[in-house]
Amino acid sequence: MTAQPLTTHGPTVDPIVFRNVVGHFASGVTVITTVVDGKPYGTTASAVSSLSMEPPMMLACLNRSSSTHDRVAEAGVFGINILAEDQAALAFQFGRKGGDKFEGVGYTVSENGVPLLDGALATIECRVAETATGGTHTVFLGIVAQASAADKQPLAYYRGTMGRLERVLEVKAYDGVRDWVLKRRSPLGSVLDPVAIGEAIRSEPEQVQNALVKLTAEGLVMRNDEGLLEPQPITAETTDAAYEGRATIESGVIASHLGRLTDQDVAELRRIVGELEALRAQEAGDLDAFLALNVAYHERLVSVAGSAALADAFRRLGIGTVWRQALTADEWSRQLETSHVRDLTEALASRDAGAAQDALAAHTAFGRKLARDVIARHGGTV
Repeated sequence: MTAQPLTTHGPTVDPIVFRNVVGHFASGVTVITTVVDGKPYGTTASAVSSLSMEPPMMLACLNRSSSTHDRVAEAGVFGINILAEDQAALAFQFGRKGGDKFEGVGYTVSENGVPLLDGALATIECRVAETATGGTHTVFLGIVAQASAADKQPLAYYRGTMGRLERVLEVKAYDGVRDWVLKRRSPLGSVLDPVAIGEAIRSEPEQVQNALVKLTAEGLVMRNDEGLLEPQPITAETTDAAYEGRATIESGVIASHLGRLTDQDVAELRRIVGELEALRAQEAGDLDAFLALNVAYHERLVSVAGSAALADAFRRLGIGTVWRQALTADEWSRQLETSHVRDLTEALASRDAGAAQDALAAHTAFGRKLARDVIARHGGTV
């Protein structure tokens, strides 16, 4: 029996199945480092991805409000330190704002002038080749000068890696904890108890703690004055950063990978837009279903880049909790909009990069304004 080759026509995989399978790719927690005038700088970052094999290149997306962002731009070099499983404290330390993040941290400055953290799972030294800006973020594209890895386990969560298979329970715990935090099952101002959360979502406290580390890097969890973990209030600044971060990634995909967009991709995007419009037209449309479709749309677009790490970074910039918390069942269909994604889809179908970028910018501006409006109506935080 001979297998038939795949073509651009014919049936497509179910989006739920696709999302589950893509979830088997790896993600990690990293610290981006650099040095200027002998002083080291660093920040926890999750939007990091391999970009090219020939030449070897990496991508790191940094918020321009970070002091490390400016120092990377000034130095022209940066290090990507992939944290090992025993370095959770470093993720917290480098994720905070202000202070001496290198206090008590062992590191070595390489021949390329890059601070590399002792005990990291892997280190990658890059020279900045070019940058792209989008709102509050800059994407640094780096040529890899040196790279090394140790025989350790990652702080990140894996379903499948090129080596060891991580327990599926780690991923389950992360998804459960993120959902817990975003749905405010622990209200703002309350302490996140790994034991209690673990019992509720049927995960081990250690797995919950690791998930909270990752959520701290994503800005969804914070440490209070007593050093205990709490849900991070979502403010207009939070949603601005999320929207601009997502727009930066999607804009980069359109600019660099539009040629990889298939007719099958376009058909799926059109299908999703049709379902979004149908839900808005219903008198009692389901907000959760609308949000899930919106997520599926944007994840399909980002998947065109073929980078699991980029897709994971994009997913972790999601802020659906704003709409769930701030929009009522009878008003959401009047507030949320679909015309911009319709315009974006048709621009993509025509392979018109300029029109696609314009539609994406309009969609981002609309989302940012609406998020600011609903947050303001709720006293400034959600």
